[in-house]
Amino acid sequence: MLRMLLAVIVSLCAFASHSYADNAARLIEGRASLDTRIDRDRDDDKRSEKRSRRSRGDVVALAERYLGTNPTKMSRLWCANFLGMMEKKVGRAGSGSNMARSYASYGSRVAKPQRGDIAVLARGKRGGHVGYFVGWAPNGKAILISGNSRGGKVSKGQYSTSRIIAWRRPA
Repeated sequence: MLRMLLAVIVSLCAFASHSYADNAARLIEGRASLDTRIDRDRDDDKRSEKRSRRSRGDVVALAERYLGTNPTKMSRLWCANFLGMMEKKVGRAGSGSNMARSYASYGSRVAKPQRGDIAVLARGKRGGHVGYFVGWAPNGKAILISGNSRGGKVSKGQYSTSRIIAWRRPA
């Protein structure tokens, strides 16, 4: 009798929402708790973590599409604008500033960078540069993809780690 009632609930929930139907089906199979909100929150956390991991890699692939171009149409000092543009395209806010060093407080600090993390570099006394970490070169330098470098275009380049003042993981 209980299984029949739960089967009716599952079919009704299918019209309301897939997550309710999924939770009801798991309940019938004995794989879910009675408090489906906990299960749903756990599933949301897993999806969010997976989306965050995926978007870090996706942002590099997206940035690579712009290699050799200047998508901002600015004539100078546009590396932070390029990063902000890419961050928005993957659904994140960016720092909201045109200053490269604004990314030194964006997201969370990391010690061991992964593909898609942000590197903030020093440039002179006041200036800075910012780009996405792609990987390590055989000579130990960080490979970054960034805007406004190497001829005023988006490009990949190798940068000494001594210039990097912050590694940040986008939020």
